[in-house]
Amino acid sequence: MKLTKIAACLLVASCSLNAQQAQAENVVRWAQQGDIPTLDPYAFASTPALAFQNHIYEGLVQWNEQLEMSPALATGWEQVDETTLRFYLREGVRFHNGNSFNADDVVASIARVTHPDSGIRGNASSIKDAVKVDDYTVDIRLNGKSPIALNELTGILMMDKEWLEEHKATEPTSMSKGTEGYATNHTNGTGPFILESRRRDAEMVLIKNDHWWQAEQVKHNIDRIVFKPVASESTRLAGMLSGEFDLVSDIPLQDLPRLEREQGIEVKVRPSLRVMFLTLNMNNELNAGNVDGKNPLQDQRVRQALHMAIDREAIVKKIMRGMTEVANTYVAPAIAGYDAERAIGHGYDPQKAKTLLAEAGYSNGFKLAFDCEQGYYLNAEQWCQAVQRYWSKIGVDTNLNMHTRSVYSQIRDNGRTDVAVLGWANLPLYDAYSINQQMLHSRDGGIYGAFNIPRFQNDTIDRLIEQSSVEQDQQRRTQLMEEVLATAQRELPLLPLHFEPMAWATSDKLTITQNPDNVVRLWYASIKQS
Repeated sequence: MKLTKIAACLLVASCSLNAQQAQAENVVRWAQQGDIPTLDPYAFASTPALAFQNHIYEGLVQWNEQLEMSPALATGWEQVDETTLRFYLREGVRFHNGNSFNADDVVASIARVTHPDSGIRGNASSIKDAVKVDDYTVDIRLNGKSPIALNELTGILMMDKEWLEEHKATEPTSMSKGTEGYATNHTNGTGPFILESRRRDAEMVLIKNDHWWQAEQVKHNIDRIVFKPVASESTRLAGMLSGEFDLVSDIPLQDLPRLEREQGIEVKVRPSLRVMFLTLNMNNELNAGNVDGKNPLQDQRVRQALHMAIDREAIVKKIMRGMTEVANTYVAPAIAGYDAERAIGHGYDPQKAKTLLAEAGYSNGFKLAFDCEQGYYLNAEQWCQAVQRYWSKIGVDTNLNMHTRSVYSQIRDNGRTDVAVLGWANLPLYDAYSINQQMLHSRDGGIYGAFNIPRFQNDTIDRLIEQSSVEQDQQRRTQLMEEVLATAQRELPLLPLHFEPMAWATSDKLTITQNPDNVVRLWYASIKQS
């Protein structure tokens, strides 16, 4: 009996201590509508995925809190010759498993990210390979003179060579190809937080990295991050109102007014850099079947008609709650290459759309396969349905299907639809070369055209993009990018809809900066002490 009482007392004391420790922890409970489908930083070009992975992994260089280029795992760099950048690596950095970071890891990472199967090969278009000079010096060799190599390197996160070899993960996985590996669900970075647990589509927990190389100058005071994908809009709202969540990074726009009235909650809304597009299948064959042997979407008049048939102002006003603007350009104003003077000039005009269809020989309309994504883009289900209704009014019928991200990526990226949705923010480059190279250049199976979903091809555009990739004069380079965008906006392989707004809600105890790239950076955040 005595022992039992002692054991009970010890248990109570232990529980009490654990409760105090838990209470003392600074925990951020972060919810968003979709899960991060892969933790492999080379598998998937996605802003939310990159934002989450940046809590775990780091690059040689980075965009800092003010969105300025700054050193990260490299302390400095220099241009050795026209096609070689030499990086001096930070010493004393360790991966989460205790392995030291050195030049061998950079060489292995560059080899992995430039592998043909890499899901972000397009984000490393200027990079050829890496050569070790000594343990803490490495040369990154470029495919040619490049004005954007440093920009691209901000998105190439460094992985541990020994860890990759140990887990047979030296080759990258790809969301588009549906491949997975050890790095899909396990991590080993150098960053400010360590992955403690992952339950796909349910929860991920990150804990503070006490051995982070910036630990002595750390800005955050967060011990633990609990990330939850919550597809239900009402559940995300209820969780924010009840205090279950401290940060919801994609609040449904219709719920913002209610949250703004709540004490203890801060609502942060601003335009993002991401343009929402509909991509059109310009292959010889429509997935829904050709009309008289032809794909109507190959006719520029038809593409213009489809764009003019959509009342984008109404979508912005009613579905996006007036919290954004119609996009008449392929890039946001903050992106190098934006040119307002050559924006798309036409607006909503269903009668003109019918006339164009008749001129093209499709007065009786046609059918299209239309695939939309659930749980990723704000209010996408609603505006996809609206587009379907607008097109039906001009005689274009669509078979609209909704998909989760993992299913949708393979349908869209492999051209198994006629109309798909895609958002593009031009990250991590902050430069129109991103969209030009990945979405508008014809596919070459290598660095160009990885996200050219329509299979659009224009030889003049290809030539201008390739010229811009090596042009060192920034003014001339910008002119080349502007010319590419102006030409593509006339031909309309992509129909721009609107700029996606950012809508965050946070506890008023959480201090965090919201930048226009919509990247959550909790290593710069802090929790107010009560």
